[in-house]
Amino acid sequence: MSQDGASSSPRSGAMSGSGQSVIVAGGGGFLGSRICDAFLERRWRVVSVGIGAPIGLREGAHHHEGLVTRELLTAASEAHGTPDLIVHAAGGSSVGQSWESPRSDFDLSVGSTAEILDFARHQMPRPRLTLVSSAAVYGDVGSGSLSEDDPCLPMSPYGAHKRVCEELVLAESRMSGVGVAVVRFFSLFGNGLRKQILWDILRRSGQPAGTLELWGDGQETRDFLHVNDAARLILLASTSIVPGKSRIYNGASGQPVSIRELAGALLKQAGVSKELHFNGKHRAGDPRHLTASTTRAQNELGFEPAVSLDEGLSAYVAWFRSEQSGPAPGEVAR
Repeated sequence: MSQDGASSSPRSGAMSGSGQSVIVAGGGGFLGSRICDAFLERRWRVVSVGIGAPIGLREGAHHHEGLVTRELLTAASEAHGTPDLIVHAAGGSSVGQSWESPRSDFDLSVGSTAEILDFARHQMPRPRLTLVSSAAVYGDVGSGSLSEDDPCLPMSPYGAHKRVCEELVLAESRMSGVGVAVVRFFSLFGNGLRKQILWDILRRSGQPAGTLELWGDGQETRDFLHVNDAARLILLASTSIVPGKSRIYNGASGQPVSIRELAGALLKQAGVSKELHFNGKHRAGDPRHLTASTTRAQNELGFEPAVSLDEGLSAYVAWFRSEQSGPAPGEVAR
């Protein structure tokens, strides 16, 4: 839905269970939908806000449509009760789009963060906030594993804006006692992701050309985490928040994989034989290597990924093929 067409009318399922309540900003997104599911499974009362409702709005969840503003959050709170927690998974979602429209990316990410903090400051008695951030805040710092204490030198508007969001919520924690968890996700993947490298490779693998051209030289490395594990990490981080304190966690597997290895494994799972050709070109804002140290999440939250890369790729291929029976819906940035 366009911004001009956004409304705040709720869509809801029957409330089930009891316990604490959470507002998920950006709950209709790729990760946001899984976050809603994770909290519902723990019998939280879940309200999604933002552009687009969670996929297949489930029993026990509610949705308020519109840009993430204090007014929208207030409407959701008045309808369903003051939340115990806000998970902020809204904002810009693409390095490329942030280069094309830096101001729009700023408004989506930083603007929504300011609105959420304004709501929390004035309308939540004991505010707790979990911010979904990105490894893009680190920038291009070499091939070693990145810890949460490493310096942040973002190299794209997307990364810079995510870093501003982090600074805003961390400062709010210091100034007014908001309990905060920040989770910096590296490369998320899983069923439902209709963009980025996995989608692109499978989409083009059926073309008649015997060679599949990809960006870079194939030696770039990324750290992949399945979206279901990512949602579980958000749940763990959120339920470990200490009032008045803040904590940052890397969201990753801690296992680097080269793009050449990833592409080869995906094609193997798909049963496709293609020669890979890397064009040697690099997109602005894309670091050559991004691998996380996951020690903090392991030690403090007991987090270990449950879905291996091979398992996730196999499931993704099956999901992709099921999608080809009908037109794929357009991806909406949230």
